[in-house]
Amino acid sequence: MKLSRYTLLVDDYPQKGECIAYHTRTQAMVRLNSQMRGILRRLASVDCLLSDFSPGVRDELSLLNEMGILVDDELQERQRLDDFFRQIKYEPNILEFEVTLLTTYKCNFRCVYCFEESVKDDISLDKQRSDMIIRWLINRIHRRGYRRLFLVFYGGEPLLNAEPIDYIGRILKHWAARNGVAFNFGIITNGSLIKPQLIDRWREIGLDSIRVCIDGDREAHNKKRPFINGAGTFDLIIENVRRVVDRVKVGVVGNFDKENLGSIPGLLDYLEQQELLYKLDTIDFSPIVSRLGGKDNPAAIELGECLSFFARDGMFDATMWLRRELIARGIDANPGMAINSCPLIMEDGGVAIDPEGVIYKCNSFLGYPEFSVGNVREDDFNYRHREFMEIEAWRRCPDDCPYVPMCQGGCRFFCYLENKNLTDICCKRGYFDRICPELIKLDYQREISKRENQ
Repeated sequence: MKLSRYTLLVDDYPQKGECIAYHTRTQAMVRLNSQMRGILRRLASVDCLLSDFSPGVRDELSLLNEMGILVDDELQERQRLDDFFRQIKYEPNILEFEVTLLTTYKCNFRCVYCFEESVKDDISLDKQRSDMIIRWLINRIHRRGYRRLFLVFYGGEPLLNAEPIDYIGRILKHWAARNGVAFNFGIITNGSLIKPQLIDRWREIGLDSIRVCIDGDREAHNKKRPFINGAGTFDLIIENVRRVVDRVKVGVVGNFDKENLGSIPGLLDYLEQQELLYKLDTIDFSPIVSRLGGKDNPAAIELGECLSFFARDGMFDATMWLRRELIARGIDANPGMAINSCPLIMEDGGVAIDPEGVIYKCNSFLGYPEFSVGNVREDDFNYRHREFMEIEAWRRCPDDCPYVPMCQGGCRFFCYLENKNLTDICCKRGYFDRICPELIKLDYQREISKRENQ
C-alpha cells in the first residue's frame, strides 16, 4: 500500500506535526495526526509491510484506501483513474439534463468585456424554433433516460425576449409532471428588466432562481456594464434585486480584472447597508477572461491582457483575497477545490442551444458554428461531437502531476485561447502548486465551521 499520486498533503496544519490529506479525484479530505503522518512516511519505504502495523492502524489504512488517499499498487491507481475518466465521458449525472437556452443574442448593455461581442446579432427565439427545441428535449430525455430537466434561460439578455420563457416553461412543466420528470429552471440576466410580476408568474411554472451580475461598487460597475447609451445600470439593478429577493433565490456574480478588483468590498458594504447581502442565495466573483475573435476568425483572440495579468501573480492574489473577504463577512463561499469536467468530452451532460436551434456543448463557443455539435432539427449530434469525444488531453499530462483528475489536461476553451487548438494540454501546474494548499485550508476551515454551527 502506498500514497496515491493524486493525494495532496498540507503538512503542519492545522497543528504542527499534523497534516490535511486531500485527494484530487475523490475530493476526500481528512485530518491526520502526527502518528498517522509518520506512518504515511513509513509506507514510502520499500521495506514497509502492512503486517508491521497493528490491526487498528491497518483498519485506518484501509479507510484511507477507500477514500483514494492510499492505493494498493500502481495497477489499482491506473484502474481507478481509467474508471474515473470513463465515468466522466459516458456517465456524467445521467439522471439530470441541464440545458442552457438563449432566448436572444440581443442585449441592452454595452459591457466593455462582453464575452459575446463578436456574435451579438438581432436574432431571437420564435415559436417555431421553440417547438422544435421542446420536441428535441423530450426526445433526448426519453432516449437517455433522464429523470430531471433543468433549464437555464440566457442571452444576450434573455428578458429582451421573455415570451419563450413562458411558452417553453409551461409546456415542459406540464409534460414533466405527466411523465415523472422533475423540472425547474433558472435565469441568468443583467438585472435591468426584472419585475416582481414576472417572477411570480414564472415561479408557478418552475422558476427556481435568478442570477444577476454586479461588477463592484456603483462607479466600477457603471464603467464596466453601462446601457448601450452609456447610462449607468447599478442603481436600477440594486432596486430590481430588492423587489424580488424575497420572492425567489437570487445569486449575485461579479467579473473582475485589476481595474475593478478593489471595488468589490465596497459593493459588499453597500449590499449589507441595503439589507440585501445576507438575503442572497449565492455570491461569487470570477476573473474577466479573453474572448474569441470575430465570427470569421475566432482564433484572433481579443482582450489578451486578461491572460497575461492572471498568468502572473494576479490570479492567486485575487482569488485568495476575495475568498477571505467573503469568509470574513460570514458568506459561505466555495473555497474552489473542485473537479472541472469539460462538457466537450462528455457523451451526455449539459448542452447550450442558441435562438436558431444550434447546439453547443460549451457556452464559451456559442455563436461560432464551427464548434457546434448539432441542431435541434436532427436527433443525433454531428461529427464535431465525435471529434470532441476523442480528445483525451489528460493522457499527455506528466505521470507525477497530482492535479490530473481535477484539471484533466486543462479547460478546452483556455486551450484554444492559448494554443489555437482544442487538443493540447493547457497546463496550470505552477498555479495549482501555489494555490491548492491554501484552498484546502479554507475548505477545512469551512467544514469545521459548519459542524460547529450545526
